[in-house]
Amino acid sequence: MLIKADFNAKKAISPRFYGIFFEDINFSIDGGMNNNQIINKSLAATRTDFKKNFAYLYTEIFHARRRYRTRVERAEPLKYWEMTGAGELDCASDAPIAPENPLYMEISVAGKAFLRNKGYNGGDSTEKKGRYLRRNSGKPAVGVAEGAGYDVSVFMRNANFTGTLSCYVEGASGEALTTEAEIRITPSGSEWTKVTASCRALKTGIGTFVARFEGNGTLNLTEWYFGASEYWGKGKPEWTGGRLRKDLVEALRELKPKFMRFPGGCLVEGCSLDNSYDWKLTVGPVERRKAKFNLWGEAQRDRTYIQSNEIGFYEYFLLSEDLGAEPLPILNAGLACQGRCMETVTEGDAEFERRKQNVLDLIEYANGDPATSKWAKLRADSGHPAPFNLKMIGIGNENFGELYNKNFDIMAKAVKDKYPEIEIVWSAGFDCYKHKNYENTRSYFDGKHPDVIVDDHFYRTPQWTIENAGLYDDYPRSRNRIFLGEYAANEPWNSEVLWNNYYSALAEAAFLTGLERNADIVVMSSYAPLFSRVGGEQWKHNLINYNSLYLMKTANYFVQQCFSANYGAEYVPVDAAVKDGVYTSVTTDGKYAYVKAVNVNRAEMNYALEPIGAAFGEKAKYTILQCDDDEARNELGYAGEPVYKIAPITAQTEISGALETTLPARSVCVFRVPLG
Repeated sequence: MLIKADFNAKKAISPRFYGIFFEDINFSIDGGMNNNQIINKSLAATRTDFKKNFAYLYTEIFHARRRYRTRVERAEPLKYWEMTGAGELDCASDAPIAPENPLYMEISVAGKAFLRNKGYNGGDSTEKKGRYLRRNSGKPAVGVAEGAGYDVSVFMRNANFTGTLSCYVEGASGEALTTEAEIRITPSGSEWTKVTASCRALKTGIGTFVARFEGNGTLNLTEWYFGASEYWGKGKPEWTGGRLRKDLVEALRELKPKFMRFPGGCLVEGCSLDNSYDWKLTVGPVERRKAKFNLWGEAQRDRTYIQSNEIGFYEYFLLSEDLGAEPLPILNAGLACQGRCMETVTEGDAEFERRKQNVLDLIEYANGDPATSKWAKLRADSGHPAPFNLKMIGIGNENFGELYNKNFDIMAKAVKDKYPEIEIVWSAGFDCYKHKNYENTRSYFDGKHPDVIVDDHFYRTPQWTIENAGLYDDYPRSRNRIFLGEYAANEPWNSEVLWNNYYSALAEAAFLTGLERNADIVVMSSYAPLFSRVGGEQWKHNLINYNSLYLMKTANYFVQQCFSANYGAEYVPVDAAVKDGVYTSVTTDGKYAYVKAVNVNRAEMNYALEPIGAAFGEKAKYTILQCDDDEARNELGYAGEPVYKIAPITAQTEISGALETTLPARSVCVFRVPLG
């Protein structure tokens, strides 16, 4: 087949089209990006249950029933900790390290005692069968790599203990996986002191963190930490708070994102209003950050999935900066998750005014002058006196309806009145192009907020995704710009669907050619979810899976990586964007033409791309992702290294006028062609 690309008719498209969406789902933060492998570091664990009322009992549709529940939370401060030997473990609250963390360990020893923590193993799921069945609560999850160094720290207040404290990681048979970190015992007194030590891994393995006490007396302890000495941001003066797992950050860097949306997702809304994400609880010194129940803990049998907030908005902003990505924080609009709860606040409620002020204060925190703004001073005190250069902000996630529209109007006006330069992202609801609330809400906004960016979300089957590659072809350019903030060629509610396979990646590649074609109006896109801990999944179709030691990139990751790394901010029209099962997109930056050709056929296709109004160079680099088995997927277990069945191959091809090649069956081909 011959495709013609008209460089004389090229159009400007979004320079920030490819980005990432980071939400703490699937233990993406605690148990993942957070370098600290200790679970319940400051005794903040709580169990959340849901009390059913009469409306719940008499509502037949499951997702509607979930809205008629009351959240009941109770503290389980010593969960995930175990003490053996001649010692007693209790919790106390007299003169805590900070009011945000009111409980701490009180350990009394009369000889030798052992305190153990298994780390983030993903726990057990509520499901009794099916794809989300998990039974991991008894498994150790603290990973160490032979020869690598590890840091240990804890805040200590010594009542009257005399003796020693050593920390290490032990294997399943009780063998030492690391050397011992000797913790300095502080003198008796009333002050909290942070003590640190280090150890080195003797062998690679997954085990249990152990603190061994030898002596007599009582110690108060809180804010435990155990993590790799090599972490992201080490040595940088601004990285004063939470530490990030280095290999996971490096995987994000390879995606070359132009923006990062955070922290959610449903996490922003919460399973009740008091559970919604509050950025102010996540900044400042780590020991002063308040932990909170994670609504994705609904899928946990013990319902104790907690956000420690050791990684909070300060770290999100730093990560965005290090990735070269524009930050896109999403804030609560006064509604809890509408698929889970009916709680709302609006104008006239003090709680709504507080949430509106949170939006304004966040802009001050990110961009303000430390000399005049207390929130900017908090940023500077943390180690970042320069502004984060925040340019856009989202109000609400997957919200819809009359009350959301009203709340959005009020909050958006407050932002624009004070910070007219800030772009605002508006939620179009969930499951866009299927749900009636989508068009109802969109119609409300037509002409009223012309500068607002619309946040579309949908998860559909691979076949639907392929068939709808031209979804935005006929979208009126007079309407609002679009941000496809969450999408995947998968259905999280389909119990038969497993981890991402090659077919889903192929479908997303075909769909992305259509998004690039429409990137004048679809100005941003981000896949979801981003991360998942093996054994801790709430959703299966994630871009990157990992365990305590290794990560695994899915075929879908490689599609995102190849497309994002080969993109120019001008689109070159082609005479056949979809022809005989081949999907084509051409963009350029003036130096290269970036050609994507996706062949969904089960046979190879002869392919030629002829430039009009431009000349191709003599050689081009290309990357191919191909697999004959649609069900094939890269694999990673709870422990052990990844098994790659699908990975890109890069090579070079000769060009004589036109780009001529053969596209393998079921292949994704990306060409970087120099312009003459």
